[in-house]
Order: sequence, then structure tokens, then C-alpha cells
Amino acid sequence: MMKQYACLIMDIENSKKYDVSERNEIQQYMNQCINNLNGLFREDIQFEVTFSAGDELQGLFDNVVTALLYFRLFEILIAPVKIRAGVGVGDWTVKMESGLSTQQDGPAYHHAREAIDKVHGMQLQNIRICSDDMDDLVNYLLNASLPLKRQQIYMQNMVQTLIELLFPFVAANDSAEKYVYIKELVGLKFEYRIGSKKSELYTKRNLDELPNALPIEINGEIGDAESMIIKKNTATIISQILQCSRQNVDTIMRRCNSNKIRELDYVALQYVRKAFGLK
Repeated sequence: MMKQYACLIMDIENSKKYDVSERNEIQQYMNQCINNLNGLFREDIQFEVTFSAGDELQGLFDNVVTALLYFRLFEILIAPVKIRAGVGVGDWTVKMESGLSTQQDGPAYHHAREAIDKVHGMQLQNIRICSDDMDDLVNYLLNASLPLKRQQIYMQNMVQTLIELLFPFVAANDSAEKYVYIKELVGLKFEYRIGSKKSELYTKRNLDELPNALPIEINGEIGDAESMIIKKNTATIISQILQCSRQNVDTIMRRCNSNKIRELDYVALQYVRKAFGLK
């Protein structure tokens, strides 16, 4: 069977609404994020995600699940800045192995462009997959959590980000040391504070309390999603990082639907892995 690569193309939604200073800050933060995400997902990346034109980013992955995991974490990290994406699954035929992703070509790239072009005309989706053998249900599942994510205010998104980095979804349960990238991403989230009021609470943080990540594998088996998603002592760990009460974090998690978002995305990702027959 021919190997199926995944091309990821992303851009900022309504990017022209930001003034020059805002755009510069957002671009700097995005660049720092993708540098660390490229390290975090390096085992399954053929060509690192880079800016290709204006606010568009592009990269090539070994499989569709990793491309989706990359987008999902990036989306949460840069909220409330809204991004859209197209993922194309297919062959990689024009290979410039010493070049960038933008110098490559093939069905995976054509499908990715088709997918993001379609997203541009949609209101209820911000990501789509396109391939020769497409299962339409996939795209509805991938966008099921979108309204909940976009309702989050700054501190709710901060807590969501910490949960995602403490208990990350991974394409394979490998033993690679990724802690350095996760700690750096947490630090960047606090440093740039995109979308916050600069006087907002929780400017304090204690990254020394950041434990090693406990990954949750996307293996194609949904099983009992709730037991996989809900982890003991999550609020306690986050309260130690944010230097606030556990009860406060519990309230934020409940109001921002953090576990429901993760359950919906967990099921969608498991379904994608199974639908595309990944081993």
C-alpha cells in the first residue's frame, strides 16, 4: 500500500483586523510556538511547519493523526487568535528533500489546499481533511468541540492549555524526551499572554511545579473515553502552577468545559486513526 503523507496548511482568520503592533506580537508568539511544536512532534514530521506566505503556515507529516495533533495544540496555544486549517492526505511525489515544505508537491499538497479553501467558506468548521477516500463524518467530528473552545475567556484557555500540555494526546506512546518543549510552551503562554488584560490575575506562576507530561495515546481504540480523559489531581497540579486555590481551578475547568472538549477531540482523533487504517 502506498504511504499516505499529510500536508497541513494553516492561516489566521480575519488577520486584517489586527493592527501592526498586534500583528507583530502575534507573529512572534506563533513563530516561537511552531519552533517548539516542531521539536515536540519531530519524530513524525517530514518538513517542519514554517510560514509560507503572509500569515499562512505549512508543513508535511508522516501521518494524518500527527498533523491533527499539531494543529489542535497550536489552536489552543494561540487562542483567542483564530486559525483555520486544511489537511491533505495522499502521496508526496515531487520531492526536494533539502528544501522546505513549500518546495514539495503531490496529492497531499493538492488535497490540503482544497481543504483549506473549503474551510474559508464555512462558519461552523475551522479544519477539514481531504483525501481520495474521504469519510465526511471525520470533518464533523473534528469540529464538534469548536464552539466550546471559542467561548473560553483568557484564564479558561490558560487552564485548558495546561491540561493539554500535562496530559497530551500523542500519536504513539514513545519514550522520547519532550519535557523541555512542553515547559517552554507553558512559559511562552505566560510570557506573551495573547488576548489577556495585562493586569489580569494569575500573573504569578511556578513552573518548578510543572510535572513530566503523562501522554494519552491515540491508537484507534475509543474504549471508555471518560476514564482516559479525566485524571486525578489535575486541579491540584494546576493550582500549584498558577499559585491559586484548587477550588478556583475546579470552577474554571467546569465553566470552560475542559473535559468535554477533550472527550470530543479524543473520540474524533481515535476515529480518524481507525478510519485511515493507521498502524
